[in-house]
Amino acid sequence: MPPSEDAALKDPEAVKASSATTVVVSAVGDCTLASNFFPGGVNWFAKELAAHEGDLAYPFSGVHELLASDDLTIANLEMAFTRSLASVPGKTYHFAGKPEHAGVLSAGSVEVVNVANNHSDDFGKDGLEDTVRALSEAGVAAVGEARIDKRTVKGIEIVNLGFMGGLRETRERAAARIRELKTPSNVVVVSFHWGTEGTSHVIEAQTALGHAAVDAGADLVLGTHPHVLQGIETYKGRHIVYSLGNFVYGGHPNPTDKDTIVYQESFALRDGAVASVGSRIWPARMSTAADRNDFRPVLLEGEDRERVLSRLNRYSAELGRARSGEP
Repeated sequence: MPPSEDAALKDPEAVKASSATTVVVSAVGDCTLASNFFPGGVNWFAKELAAHEGDLAYPFSGVHELLASDDLTIANLEMAFTRSLASVPGKTYHFAGKPEHAGVLSAGSVEVVNVANNHSDDFGKDGLEDTVRALSEAGVAAVGEARIDKRTVKGIEIVNLGFMGGLRETRERAAARIRELKTPSNVVVVSFHWGTEGTSHVIEAQTALGHAAVDAGADLVLGTHPHVLQGIETYKGRHIVYSLGNFVYGGHPNPTDKDTIVYQESFALRDGAVASVGSRIWPARMSTAADRNDFRPVLLEGEDRERVLSRLNRYSAELGRARSGEP
């Protein structure tokens, strides 16, 4: 079952206010600050940004207050920040955005992005290097495969790792890296780009990889790639968020499924060891408008909020039954 908002799990904001040795980590899903690149194509994301006078703060403005109030925000960046026109042949979609648009992330209070995914190399090695450079200039850390981010926040070291899922070698490589970096007093967050696009069904390869990461010491596992929400599993006391869905996603001008979430988890350092002390799900829609994508996620309220929570609870319950062999 996923973490809920009942009394058993404390609100991260309340936990944060109560202790100087507690950090709140937020996570959001696929972010593509561009549209599909092809000659004569429409860059819907850039067009929308231009309609708002190029304001880099616009895309995250609907959730900025929430993300700015945490201690660290993590996203998946599924694109390249490059001016290169040399797209990799053989791919249907190539996502490229202006390097200066990396500032959208920092303006939105996103500090770390995973670039271990199937679109970070849309413009080859040079495009990926351009991306990492643009992110660095914007003050955003890139993680993925050999790239890691280690930072100390309020006295607690947080380590972020990212990997492409799907291969046995990934499981072995990720587990070895986690074991190498995990200590009792730090938090290790692992992002995986995995699963099947367009389905809320969690496949066995995801479970095997997520469990292996927790077995190796990961404190939190985050998933992206399906572009829709999937369930959340509690395994050995750790949470595996199988798919966060889309967030600021320029890859489609009007996705049918616009549901998404902001996932938050709080970690506290007590007696030299770090442990999770609470988590919360914030239901959201990836667009202010319900009938199109304006690339500005907003938090949901009322019936829509309850609908997304119910949906996520259902996926998580189904996931639990599948693990136990129940019908």
